[in-house]
Amino acid sequence: MRGRLAAAFAPGIPWSPLRVWLTAFVAFFALAVAWALASPLTAVPDENQHMIKAAATVRGQLHGTPITVITHNGPVTNHLPTTGYRLPSAYADLVNLHECYFADSTVPASCAKNPGAQPGVALAGTSAGANNPLYYLAVGWPSLLSDGPFGMYGMRVVSAGLCSAMLASAVLTAFQWSRRRRHTLAAVLAAATPMVLFLNGSVNPNSLEASSAILLWAAVLSLLTDPQPGRVPRLLTRAGLATLTLVPVRQLGPAWALVIVVCAALAGRPGALRAVLRRPAVWLWSAAVGAVGLGCVAWSAKFNVLGGGGTPAHPELTFTVAAEHTLGQSIGYLRQMVGYFGWLDVRPPYHLEALWFVPVLALIAAACAVGKVRETAALALLAFSVIAIPVLAQGRQAQGLGYIWQGRYLLAVAAGLPLLAAAILAKMEPRWPGLKAPLARLPLAVTGSTLLLGFLMFYTTLRRYAVGAHGPWIPLRPAWSPPGTMVLVVTLYLVGVGLAAWVVLGSRAPRRAEPAVDEVEIPSPAEVAMAAEGTGVSADVPAALDVQPQISASGGR
Repeated sequence: MRGRLAAAFAPGIPWSPLRVWLTAFVAFFALAVAWALASPLTAVPDENQHMIKAAATVRGQLHGTPITVITHNGPVTNHLPTTGYRLPSAYADLVNLHECYFADSTVPASCAKNPGAQPGVALAGTSAGANNPLYYLAVGWPSLLSDGPFGMYGMRVVSAGLCSAMLASAVLTAFQWSRRRRHTLAAVLAAATPMVLFLNGSVNPNSLEASSAILLWAAVLSLLTDPQPGRVPRLLTRAGLATLTLVPVRQLGPAWALVIVVCAALAGRPGALRAVLRRPAVWLWSAAVGAVGLGCVAWSAKFNVLGGGGTPAHPELTFTVAAEHTLGQSIGYLRQMVGYFGWLDVRPPYHLEALWFVPVLALIAAACAVGKVRETAALALLAFSVIAIPVLAQGRQAQGLGYIWQGRYLLAVAAGLPLLAAAILAKMEPRWPGLKAPLARLPLAVTGSTLLLGFLMFYTTLRRYAVGAHGPWIPLRPAWSPPGTMVLVVTLYLVGVGLAAWVVLGSRAPRRAEPAVDEVEIPSPAEVAMAAEGTGVSADVPAALDVQPQISASGGR
């Protein structure tokens, strides 16, 4: 293994898939762990609920006891019906842990008490009791190693690892694009917004939902817009693993997977979808996804996860009223997808989250300038869906649940905008010669701006918790310090930034002796049939992800 790693990272040679994947994984893992340490425990939306659910699930407690939990939102006191589980007392402390500082940006996080100060077992309540247990089984096991904060931070680190593996596989897929791979690599960074990285360093199923969706976008777009028969088996495996993760992790996972496939198919090359559907592996993965999806639907129906039934709690919020309200909040939801941290109470200064849209809009505008009508229509449909889905969803559910929508709920769909734009750019030549130079510089602009803005949002959030929103920019005596000190956490984030920039701007693929793949026509049915032989689902996941050194300097395979 040591020899393989030495060969993969030898200087002066083209980057192998193993080198790309490992570098990207370490980059995203460093960024997510930095967020995990910089955010005080439960300073993430609903993390207290999800930590309790995870700790209970790994202890075999799938059915709890109905209890009422008292919470405070500023001067407002709420009595919430929850599901109670018997857990170490530290988890009962999580419910109100963040309340002393989240409503006042001038108060550092040092006011929060240390969870688990009292030993023993207590009844901890969570509103996530009815959620599908699969995600919680995957991230909850560190809570068995320690009953207090160490186990809680351990769950965050496990979540960071799982999500980073998904994003690293998306980077590898972008790296293996036949043309303009820097555009697709930069698009992965744009899709992994600071909100995605913030969630990846927390215990919240939203994190794995967004990261697996980014991988699914990358794999399906590569299959349909950049067809390379030799890559299809591994791309199918990546798409299959991403879908199997996306579908059960949250209730709307099947709908997001359908939106991704439809938009990618609209932008795909003529005949590409038909050629892919002829492969037996597609139907094997589809059967697996269908079985998991049916199981999730059965779970949701049994435990009434989506709510409904009974007397509406907000009868005045008719569909029309709620839809109009949601439409008016669309810009706010978009900004939440980028950088409203904490419980939406930590907003970056100087409108940094709004500036994030500049490189994304540049990618979209460039794609519209070079794309065909059908491809531009697919991009427009996706952009319309990002606005319309919250309007329809909250309009239908507002009478029962009130106004609960947040931008992060739609990250799985919105992440496709930069990826779809980059996929169009990668295969099309600009209609006007004057566009060639700006298009060549676009990856550098996107990479530089997204990484810089991401760091600024990270640092201002860390500063807010350390000394309050109006404290010194370089806190020498912070009231609250993350585990490992502020200097270590900031250094860890900068390491992730450097590695991410290195992958996008410094990675070098082998030169191809053959013509570029995007200049070759879709293979004939006979060729497709020959290429499909032996493409059953691989049981070797690392091999299926194409994480091994390249042995051919010309073909890259």
